[in-house]
Amino acid sequence: MVVEFKKSHDDKTLKELVSKFNALSSVFQSMPTGVFAILDQNLNIATINNAANEILGTDAASILGKNVQDIFENKFPGIQKLIQETITNRSAVKNFNLELEDHDGDIKTYLVSTAFTGESSKEDFGVVLVLHDISEVTRLRKAVIAEQSFGLLIGASPVMKELYKTIETIAEFDTTVLIYGETGTGKELVARTIHNFGYRKKGPFIPINCSALSSSVLESELFGHVKGAFTGAIQDRKGRFEMAEGGTVFLDEIGSLSIDLQIKLLRTIQERIIERVGSSDQIPINVRVISATNQDLLELVAKKRFREDLYYRLKVFQIHVPPLRTRRLDIPILGDHFIEKINRVHGNRIIGLSNASKESLMRYSWPGNVRELENAMEHAMILTPGKIVESQYFPPEIRHMQNDGSPPVPSIVKDPCKEEENIRRVLASLGGNVSKAAIRLSMHRSTLWRKMREFGIKRDKE
Repeated sequence: MVVEFKKSHDDKTLKELVSKFNALSSVFQSMPTGVFAILDQNLNIATINNAANEILGTDAASILGKNVQDIFENKFPGIQKLIQETITNRSAVKNFNLELEDHDGDIKTYLVSTAFTGESSKEDFGVVLVLHDISEVTRLRKAVIAEQSFGLLIGASPVMKELYKTIETIAEFDTTVLIYGETGTGKELVARTIHNFGYRKKGPFIPINCSALSSSVLESELFGHVKGAFTGAIQDRKGRFEMAEGGTVFLDEIGSLSIDLQIKLLRTIQERIIERVGSSDQIPINVRVISATNQDLLELVAKKRFREDLYYRLKVFQIHVPPLRTRRLDIPILGDHFIEKINRVHGNRIIGLSNASKESLMRYSWPGNVRELENAMEHAMILTPGKIVESQYFPPEIRHMQNDGSPPVPSIVKDPCKEEENIRRVLASLGGNVSKAAIRLSMHRSTLWRKMREFGIKRDKE
C-alpha cells in the first residue's frame, strides 16, 4: 500500500512537472524576444526560441548543436565578443546596442543582453543570449527627428523654423552671407545647410577657421603659394579658394583676420581673383563666400580692428543663429539626436532620457550652447549603466546649476566636483557596489557612504 501510494504520488508529481515544463516551453517559444542558450564550454547552441529563428532567418534544426562562432560571426559581428566578455568576467552584459542587417537585407537595431548561469567551477557554465528588437522604436525616433529638422539642423522651435525659412530663401542666391551667433550655436552647420540647398551643392564646401592659424600661415592656406615663396615652400600649393572652385568657402571666426589679410580678402571677393603667395599671377575663382563670427564686427570696426568696407561686403545678407537658451523646446529633440549619434560612434545602448534629465537640461542656461549639450550628453552616456540617461550622470555644472540655471561659481565646484565625478564613475563601473568602490577609491567604506550622502549619490539599484 505504501509503495503503491508513493509510486502513484511520483507519477502525479512527474505529470505536473511535465505539464509545467510544457507550459514554460510554450511561453519561451512565444516570447517576441530572441533567446539563445549556450550551455557547454565548447560554445555550442543548446536551444533557441521561435523569435531567435526569425532573427536568424533559419530553423532550429540547422542551428542546434552548432558553434556560436559559426552562426554569429558572419551574420552578427560583435555578438561573439559579448559572449566571450560574459564568460571571461563571469557576469552579464546588459542592453548593448547593435545595428545589424537581417537576412532580408533590412537594417535592424537590437538591444543585446547576456546572462551567466555558471556554477563555482570554471568549466561548468552556461550563457543565455537575448536579442530584443527595438528597430521600430529607433525608426520612429529617427522619423520624429527628421520631421523636426532642416538639413543638418535640428529643432522645431519657432526661432528655428524662422531660421529654416531664411536659409531656404538665401540658398539659391550667390550672395555673400555673414552668420553671427554665440560659440557653439552651430554656425558652420548653418553654412553647410545653405551650401547643400543651393545650386553649388555639387561643388565642394571648404571651411577654414581664421582664428586657428597665424596670419602668415593663414594667407597661404587661403590663397595658396608658389614654390620658393618662403622657407618650406618646396612646391606650388593650392589654397582654400582654389580648392572650393564651383562650391563654397566658409570663413569661420572672420573677426580674427589681420588688417593685411582683410585687404586681400576684400579684393578677392570684389574681383573674384586671387594671387598665390610669392606670385603676381592672377587666378580667377568661382566660389561663394560665407563667413561667420561670434564677435560684434561693428564694434571691431569702431576700434579700427576690422575694415568697414569689408564688413559691408561680407554682410550683404546676415543670419543670426539663436542661442540654445532661447530655444529650450529643442533641447529634448537635440538630446535624442545626440543619443543616436553617440550610440553609433561608441556602440552605446542608450535608448532615451528620463523626465528628470529632460527637466535638468531645459533648466540649464547653456553658455556653450549646442556644442556644450552634445558634450554633456556624451559625458552622461559614458557613465550611464542602464539604457535611460538619468540626471545624476550629467557634468557637475549641470547638476549643481544655480537657481537661475547658470553654472555654479567655479571656486565652489572646483575640487568637490572632481571627487564627486570620480566616485560616480567608479560606482557606475562596479554596478553600485559600495564595498568594491571603497577599495578602488582607497577610502573607508563609511567615508564613501558619507561622501555619497554629501553629494546626493545613490547606488544604481536604488
